Amino acid sequence: MTTTTNTGKVYLTVVDQWLDTLTASESEDFREFAEACPSVIEIWVYSGIVGYKGTFNDLSRWVKMKYKKLNRREILNSETAALHSDIQELRMAITSGEIKGSDGAARLASLEKELRSHIETSERLNKATDKRGLILAGADRVMRELTSIFKDDPQFAEPIDNAMNAVWAKVYSELTQG
Repeated sequence: MTTTTNTGKVYLTVVDQWLDTLTASESEDFREFAEACPSVIEIWVYSGIVGYKGTFNDLSRWVKMKYKKLNRREILNSETAALHSDIQELRMAITSGEIKGSDGAARLASLEKELRSHIETSERLNKATDKRGLILAGADRVMRELTSIFKDDPQFAEPIDNAMNAVWAKVYSELTQG
């Protein structure tokens, strides 16, 4: 989707158009955050703090277009499936006599231990991601509601904006460290 403004400037995405409305330092800070952050949800929450009013889908497409994100969950799930398959093949080889029982048993124990480790890591990753997502979504909702409530009262606009930025920094810092 391209958008042309009254000044003739062409934007490829809604996000690019929004970024052009920010100050240079805010735009640069947001781009740096989007590049470094592995989570589109966290980028969405941060964008809301800086005043993004567009849709999650638009932002998600922009992030995918601009920054390559490593999908750790997908990689881990793929490795887990491969390990499970290796264990099944090894069991069949032991059963058919292709591999000696004692040799196969040691290798089987090793693969099963590695599989359990992958499963535990996957569960930890899922729990941490869910927890972070819920906390950030809650913080985002509160910040959007506060902005909405006080939008018509200019005397509160700047203090609320400063408070939201401070809260965002603290919440994000606590989530990334713990």
